[in-house]
Amino acid sequence: MIRLSRVVHLAFSLVAALAAAGCTSHAPLPLPDAARASGLTLSAAPDSMVIRPASSGRIRFVLRDEQGLPVPNYPLGFAILDGNSGDGTVDARLSSDQGLTDDAGSAPLEIIVGNLAGDHRPAAFSIKATSPGATGAQADILVTTNAYSVEILPLPADVLLGATSIVATRLLFFDDTTCSELDLTNLNAAPTHPRSPHTVAANTAFAFSGVAAAGSHAVVGLGLDSNTFVQIGGCVDIPGASLLDSETIRATLFMDRLFPVPVGTYQVASDFSLVPPPAAQATIQSAWRQWVRCPIDPARLWLDCTLDALATDPASDPLDCVPVSGADGPLGDLLAKRRGTVVAPTSGTTSRATDTPCHGQNDGSGGKSLEAIVADLFAGTSSQLQGIRLGALPDEIAALLNDIHIDSQMTIAAGGDVNSYVVKHELLGLTFPDELTPITFKTTALGLPVASVSGIPATLKAGQLAFPSHGFTLRLGTTTRYAFEATSFKSRGAQDSQGLVNSVFGLARVNDHGTVLSGCAALDAAVCDQLGQGRNCLIDACQSGLGALAAKLAGAFDSLDGKALDFFLSGSTPVVDLDGDGRADALGLGGRVGSVSAGPGLWSATIDAKGGGYVIYGSWTASRMTNLP
Repeated sequence: MIRLSRVVHLAFSLVAALAAAGCTSHAPLPLPDAARASGLTLSAAPDSMVIRPASSGRIRFVLRDEQGLPVPNYPLGFAILDGNSGDGTVDARLSSDQGLTDDAGSAPLEIIVGNLAGDHRPAAFSIKATSPGATGAQADILVTTNAYSVEILPLPADVLLGATSIVATRLLFFDDTTCSELDLTNLNAAPTHPRSPHTVAANTAFAFSGVAAAGSHAVVGLGLDSNTFVQIGGCVDIPGASLLDSETIRATLFMDRLFPVPVGTYQVASDFSLVPPPAAQATIQSAWRQWVRCPIDPARLWLDCTLDALATDPASDPLDCVPVSGADGPLGDLLAKRRGTVVAPTSGTTSRATDTPCHGQNDGSGGKSLEAIVADLFAGTSSQLQGIRLGALPDEIAALLNDIHIDSQMTIAAGGDVNSYVVKHELLGLTFPDELTPITFKTTALGLPVASVSGIPATLKAGQLAFPSHGFTLRLGTTTRYAFEATSFKSRGAQDSQGLVNSVFGLARVNDHGTVLSGCAALDAAVCDQLGQGRNCLIDACQSGLGALAAKLAGAFDSLDGKALDFFLSGSTPVVDLDGDGRADALGLGGRVGSVSAGPGLWSATIDAKGGGYVIYGSWTASRMTNLP
């Protein structure tokens, strides 16, 4: 809905004209004995008139009661209002400033005008009639030497409106102006003032008189809905040379510019649900489930990583906590023989093809397995180990990735074609609302390579602004890891994966002749003794293995990252005008604001992750930013 040009009152030489014409002041007419307080209506016939300079015209004002019957012998008052449009000045006076209605409820009024100012530009003013108990009636007067007329038929482009119904059209006539000089979104900036606006029923023509046969004139049409909000508009040029003497020509005003206009900068809030979860989430959870996947964990996991670090050929057996049988040298073979027999995973867990076997309490000869021996190292700190809640980590990852919230900024500028726009979309922050405590990261702090996209084409149709696919580097996996570290790790007293690994295995304790050993020193003392090897036979492998475990756990989140642009958005949104000024105040609403009701915008997003592409859907709203630097 457009903010129309404010009516500009022009200075007419009315007082001087009345004095020069010798008009006298009449005493007010007495009220009828049964004066009414309300329920009366006044109308002007005609409600607009063109009068040539140094000439006169007559308007009849009609007074009716609530049943539409004429009201006779009732007083009316008449006055000239300041000029409301046009560029010239003129002397004008009325035949009287008061009168009584006749038996037909009407009272004629003569308008006498003098000459136009020396520049002969058209002048305009209004006549108002008032009466006790009635709303006033107004007639617009245009004084001009032009004798041509044009009938304008406004037609909205219904195919662009969708379900919106246009019930009326507001017409504005700009003398000596072309449509190319007008901005329908800001008619206040028009080079000339329009004549008084005329509002007609939808698809109804209106005839403008007093049109000059020289130059060109512009007529703007604004299609109004039932709330008087402008929904569509257009402009047509009327070349003066095309007008005919003593004949009214017709011009069609095609309205194809949709409103409200979404140009501006908006703060955008988008919410996405990752249900069902992306395939990469299963990969991440599987890595973190290794802490408790087997009955004797984390002892089994610790031995896997230590044994794998003994590999003699990293090319065939990389350091990934997945030992390869026969590839870990003589010491590795000794260690493998003392491992527990294969048992089923912990109840409620599932195994993947890449998972290592679970081992039990006894080795192949029936003796106590290394897993059982290592598990005993946590006997004195079992309550602390349980307090770390390793088994809850996969579920916390799932909660973290249940929903994401993205804050962004969108700047919309006019495009080259009607109803087309060019958009800049910039990601500002990413929030994980379902973590232990909601946490937000600014994109500037994340250092995302592409957080802003410019030149996005957008199209307005049927009240919806549509955006094609445009891509960013979201790096959802890395950002999720940061959130995991800042929440789940923080609650466990760790800063990162290495810190968590160190704190867990640092709980292993052994009393070695009065000296308490912990962590890798405890593992080395317990296992090397069992293997008949000297001390420090596993210290280096243990430390390397724990480093590999920390890297593997952290790296699991990489499966949710992409290699280049990895987050693509496309969608649409209702364009919302809350105050009827023709400018969008919001893109999408969560419900109703005052008399305006609209749904949110909708996004379709593709996450192009290493662990597999994934499509998610979201809703969004945006509010216009008014306090911009």
